[in-house]
Amino acid sequence: MKVKNLREILKQEPAVNLLANAFQKNRLSHAYLFTGPKGVGKETTAWAFLFHLFCEKDKENPCGECKACKKIEKEIHPDIRILYPEKKEITIGQIRETIYFLRYRPLEAEYKIIFIKEADKINLEAGNALLKSLEEPPPYVIFILISENFSKLLPTIVSRSQIVRFRSLPKEVIKEFLKKKFLFEEKVAETLAEISFGSIGKAVTIAEKGILEELNSFVKAGFSNSPLKKFKVAERFSSFLPEVLDEFFYILSIWVLRSYLKEKIDYPYPQAFPEETFKGDPYLAIRAIYEVKNAFEFYVNPELAFYHLLNTLFTTS
Repeated sequence: MKVKNLREILKQEPAVNLLANAFQKNRLSHAYLFTGPKGVGKETTAWAFLFHLFCEKDKENPCGECKACKKIEKEIHPDIRILYPEKKEITIGQIRETIYFLRYRPLEAEYKIIFIKEADKINLEAGNALLKSLEEPPPYVIFILISENFSKLLPTIVSRSQIVRFRSLPKEVIKEFLKKKFLFEEKVAETLAEISFGSIGKAVTIAEKGILEELNSFVKAGFSNSPLKKFKVAERFSSFLPEVLDEFFYILSIWVLRSYLKEKIDYPYPQAFPEETFKGDPYLAIRAIYEVKNAFEFYVNPELAFYHLLNTLFTTS
């Protein structure tokens, strides 16, 4: 369920205040560029902003119950067009369809919204086409671009947008959110907050996908002397979706690094991590992890890749 009020956004006061003031004073920009680390609330804030713009009952405190709010919740409002990368980039074809969409006035709302996720993946041709719409937009159009690194965007797109900056969240804020929202016990919430490095989105993804549990099962299989157990774990991991694998490889690398720091300088080790720690060379281990991760782009056999990783990491541990 989407956050429907800017007041509910966690610890992003500068961004929230900028948007709230523009809305209250009716001085909306024709284009906003939300930029900051992944998972800190950029997209959540963008949706909350849209509830304020579109709610039919109370724009100051969106109701969540009117026809417009329900359509935004389901992402089916006819005056909101969402763009995101097709495969690896946003293409000229997507921008041309968007330009056509902008020709006509809104069907149900006061504004038409172009909501571009991962805007830093707009390719050069598409960026140049988008620029024309940003330079002379119809008065009823608002662009919202989401980007982790706006330096990858055309400078002319950045210069024509109101930049809204987001920052990493304090560890305590993430921990308390996880305890309250998901009812996690202290040590799990503490670990998730610690390894997410200020990204509440990453913490939630790791929690929802059960990545900590998968890390524990992977490590236990690795330290076992049973080839069959290792192969069964490799077989199960081979069925994971790419976004789950990305988070798993990330947390596996963190486990290797924190194991090394614990052994060398007695650095605090995350409480919800496996009891067993990595004993080998962290450089070789992390290189092996990323070799396997990159190999998936070349359609290697995933079961054999994970089995190889288990043997590589734990033979040297």
